[in-house]
Amino acid sequence: MRVEGTMTAADKIAANTTILILSRLSMVATPGLLAAISFLFWLYLNGIAADASAAVGTATKLETRVTVLEGNEATGREDRIRYQDQVLAQLIKLTDKVDNQAGQIAMLTATIETLKGRPR
Repeated sequence: MRVEGTMTAADKIAANTTILILSRLSMVATPGLLAAISFLFWLYLNGIAADASAAVGTATKLETRVTVLEGNEATGREDRIRYQDQVLAQLIKLTDKVDNQAGQIAMLTATIETLKGRPR
C-alpha cells in the first residue's frame, strides 16, 4: 500500500535524473542560445548601420545635385536678365529708327506739299 505523500526510491531517482538531464541540457544550450541571439542582434545593428550609411550617401549626392541646380539657376537667371537687357536695347534702337523714319516721312510729306503748291 502506497501513501500519496511519500515517494519511493525509484520515483526519487527518476525525478532527480529528469531534473539533472534538463539542467545539464539547459547549461549546454544557454551559451549557444545567447550566442545566437547576440549574433542576430549584431546582424540587426549592421543592417541599421548599412541603411544609415546608404542614407548619408544619398544625402551627399542630393546635396551635390542641389548645389549644381542652384548654380544653374543663378547662371540661368543672369543669362535671362542679360538677354532681356539686350532685347530692350534693340527695341529702343528700333523705336528710335521708327521715330526717325516718321520724322523723315513727315519732312518728305511737307516738302511734297510745298512742291505741289508751287507753280511750275
